[in-house]
Amino acid sequence: MKPKTLESYTERLLTVLVHIQNHLDEELSLDELAAVAHFSPYHFHRIFRGMVGESVREHLRRLRLERAALRLKHGSEPVTSVAFDAGYESHEAFTRAFAALFGVSPLGVSPEPSFAPVPAGAVRRALRAERPPCSASSPRWRRTNGRAH
Repeated sequence: MKPKTLESYTERLLTVLVHIQNHLDEELSLDELAAVAHFSPYHFHRIFRGMVGESVREHLRRLRLERAALRLKHGSEPVTSVAFDAGYESHEAFTRAFAALFGVSPLGVSPEPSFAPVPAGAVRRALRAERPPCSASSPRWRRTNGRAH
């Protein structure tokens, strides 16, 4: 990509990212965001994903969940009201999305300053690493057809 094109795309995407931040509570469509960047929706989505590293939907979802995490950490609101404000129609859907992103349920967010988002799967990997090795007599060993894991 030519340096001038890269500079133009970067400026356009920064405009879109600021627009997203200012309108995070609203329903943002791909067409609307593409119009802000002066791209076709198809081209905008390709450029956005290539430069930001995630799709528009993933980006919006992550920003809304990060804001919800801050509200849970620093506020005293119930999880259900934070879930509805984040755009989720049910507490369960919010809990699944939150746990997938942060590795902890919304109820596990403590008001302590030690809370930091954890990459998805990190908790699962850490728990797996703490398991003792299987012995040939354990049921888990037999369930895996004789292969210990």
